[in-house]
Amino acid sequence: MKRKAKWTPCGCLSLFHLVIFLLPQHAGALDVYSFQKEGVQSDAHILYSGPAGGAEGQGWRRPFTPEDFSVCLRLKFFYLWDLSGFLELWEEAGVGDSPASFLRAEVDLRYLRVRMGIFRRFFFMPRPLRALTWYHVCVTYSQDTLELYLNGDLQGTQPGRPEIPLAGTRLKVGAWDAVRSFSGEVTEVNVWSRALSVEDVASLVDCRESAGGDVVAWTDIWTMHGDVTKSDIPYERICDEMRDTKQFFFPPVSSRVAFQVCEGLGGSVTTPRRAEEVDTLRRLVSSFADSETCPRLWTGVTDVAKEGEWRYHKDGRPVQVSWRPGAPDGDVLQNCAAIHLDGSSDGLTDMTCSRKLCTVCDVPEGLVWTLLGACEEYPRNIHFVARQRASGEFHFRGYSSYMIMRNDTDGRWVWWDRQRNEVVAVLSESEFGFPMGRHSWALRRPACGRKPPVEHTLLLTPCGAGSFSCDDATCIPLYQRCDLKFDCRDKSDESGCELVQFPPVYRPDLPPSDVASAASAPLSVGVRMVLESANVITSSMRINTNYNLSLTWREGRVNYLNLNKDYTLNRVPYNIMRKLWSPTVDFTNTRGNHITHADEEATMMVLMSGEPTMGGDTQPQEVEVYSGWDSPLTLQRKFSETFQCEFDLAMYPFDHQECRLVLTMLSASSRLLVFHENASEAAFVGNPHLVEYTVGRVSVEVMNQRDFAVMHVKISLVRRAGYILMNVYIPSTLLLIVSYVTLYFRVGIFQARVLGTLTALLVMATLFTQASSHLPKTSYFKMVDVWLLTCIFVIFIVIVFHVIIDRAFERAERAPPAIPAAPSPSPAVQAVKVHPSGGTAATAPSKDPRGALEFLSAGRRSSLHLRQRVRSPLYQNLILGARVVVFAALLTFNIVYWSTVFLH
Repeated sequence: MKRKAKWTPCGCLSLFHLVIFLLPQHAGALDVYSFQKEGVQSDAHILYSGPAGGAEGQGWRRPFTPEDFSVCLRLKFFYLWDLSGFLELWEEAGVGDSPASFLRAEVDLRYLRVRMGIFRRFFFMPRPLRALTWYHVCVTYSQDTLELYLNGDLQGTQPGRPEIPLAGTRLKVGAWDAVRSFSGEVTEVNVWSRALSVEDVASLVDCRESAGGDVVAWTDIWTMHGDVTKSDIPYERICDEMRDTKQFFFPPVSSRVAFQVCEGLGGSVTTPRRAEEVDTLRRLVSSFADSETCPRLWTGVTDVAKEGEWRYHKDGRPVQVSWRPGAPDGDVLQNCAAIHLDGSSDGLTDMTCSRKLCTVCDVPEGLVWTLLGACEEYPRNIHFVARQRASGEFHFRGYSSYMIMRNDTDGRWVWWDRQRNEVVAVLSESEFGFPMGRHSWALRRPACGRKPPVEHTLLLTPCGAGSFSCDDATCIPLYQRCDLKFDCRDKSDESGCELVQFPPVYRPDLPPSDVASAASAPLSVGVRMVLESANVITSSMRINTNYNLSLTWREGRVNYLNLNKDYTLNRVPYNIMRKLWSPTVDFTNTRGNHITHADEEATMMVLMSGEPTMGGDTQPQEVEVYSGWDSPLTLQRKFSETFQCEFDLAMYPFDHQECRLVLTMLSASSRLLVFHENASEAAFVGNPHLVEYTVGRVSVEVMNQRDFAVMHVKISLVRRAGYILMNVYIPSTLLLIVSYVTLYFRVGIFQARVLGTLTALLVMATLFTQASSHLPKTSYFKMVDVWLLTCIFVIFIVIVFHVIIDRAFERAERAPPAIPAAPSPSPAVQAVKVHPSGGTAATAPSKDPRGALEFLSAGRRSSLHLRQRVRSPLYQNLILGARVVVFAALLTFNIVYWSTVFLH
């Protein structure tokens, strides 16, 4: 008789636990395979065997079609080798013969590489990959185009088709072989018979889709070979981005050392804010030390800067913390804060900063340390990650076979080659007892061309791209490097600010050749002249100028380091300036021999241009290197020179002059050096209104066709005629008017007429002499000469007219007048009888005396008109003619004169 099966409570509970245990494995966890955990190269790999539920090794889910396919997976690398292959798909028949039909993928620090036979492509990453970090990689092929995605971002495409169509019967994940192997973890390997779209890839990266491939699925059967281990990792842990921090424990040190060590690691001293965080610290510390060794922990809070203002030490931000009862109570003696781990209270207490307490550092997850100054051939050899083992040992594990760790024998920090089992260098000394930062190391084997025993400077830094590492391993923005102010706490950012990097062989006496242009093209030198003041001396035809001269050229034989956008901070020191080639320019038309000088009064600066490249790992500091062809050099100096001009004074004082400053390139002939036409300019920035001229347009004319290149700086000068008009033309015009008015004086006052005209003539002659003394002696007449000479000539003519008129008047006065017969008197007028003795005798009195007066007046007028009709005096005709002639001459002259002036 068969017994019925009974469900016992124990059996139900076991089944329940079994279901709960299996559910996360299927839905919330992924199978993750780890290869070469200890970093020992071997042929560690897994092979695809077939769909789950079928016979092992039965083959693909469906035939692999090479026309369109996609291969996606997630990987994390531990170590990198010369060639780290992590995936291989090939046809089984050609395994031993290195088949031409295969698909392979490899990873390196800066690229992913995909091969399809001889059809291959490097996909370089925008930034180096990080160890111990999950990456999603997807390779798609469609319409003869290969594409690679990293974390959902398209990294590049490669058109083409392999010479042999891709076919595959075997899929290998992990090492290609023992030498070309992979150290790391892999999960979610899937193969599709189609090319996934961008949206499909994005959904896989974001964990929105977990369906396996239709050709190969990750849930199928895989077989392990070699150094491979399998584990289950929660899905969220892989898919979520790393936002957490990692905590490192350090034994008792002073607060200064604690701050320095934590910030040198790229993190900060842990400052708990909640009771849960304090409990976490207790558990962490208890795994490394007992309560007697670490009863308290330093926090990142201090009021050293200002008493009573508690701030974070790293960035100076104010902080609100919970204090223990009665704290803080140390006043100026206790400026640091600590947390008690005895459980009595979760609040902080103030303590003396010199005490030694244990420290826990919060360091961002995924932080990478770089060893600069190592001169390693491969970048993977200089990248490290920080690790702390359960024993408390703190060390830096490299991406390759290097480690930086504390030596067990003497406790000194060493740079150790794990593969060769030898020490590369030993840390000589460190202020805080840790290798982070810029320190001196004693070499134990040759490095950077130096042989031991010798001290060599190395920098172990957590600073990323765009940052500068201070000596204490703290980071500042790279643009704050060498900006003439201290930004690092240790002031190391302003030390070693080399600006020019010379090649092994450099000749400062030879000009650079313009390799950026044609092979025979000469080097172009740009000239910029800024005239600050000018003084024109017309009498000697010279111009005195104060100006700043800038010469700009490209020195392609050197490189520049640590440039700043503000070019004034890129000043070349005088001792370096003397070692650089600079062009020599002669000021040709000056009084004496004058050339440009690169002396102590000159300033040489580098103008930042182009994109920099990092200086590599050969120097123990981050250095931006700018090519000499991209960043031009400029040499500035102030000069005060007197140039000789050539003036044409024919139109003085209404002339426009052009003075030329002639510059000649003396360093080499025009076959090697020329003036840059587009980059050469001149400008006048001073007061344009000079004593005699107004400075107009300033232009440049370049003549590179001569034996030596020549440049003319042409200064346009417009005469300021106001002075001459007020002091010459207006007085001379008034004198002409006075001279002309004398023609209207009474004829009988000859002395007044002549003296007025002679005075005007003398003053006019004085004006002529004065104007001529301020002008250079020329063989041609100037407009002012024509005016003054004409004025003198006109006044002279007026004097001549006065003399002629006076002679004519005297002759007219000496001639006897013709007296006509007197008219018969009126009967009313009293008769006058002439007495023989000469007297007169009155006759009978007139009856109308008024009529008698009218009769006499009428008689005089009749006599005068009669005399004029008989003879018109010559001097009157001369006066009238002189007035007309002089006026007509002056009018004609002024019309012609001023028309010439204005038309010019």
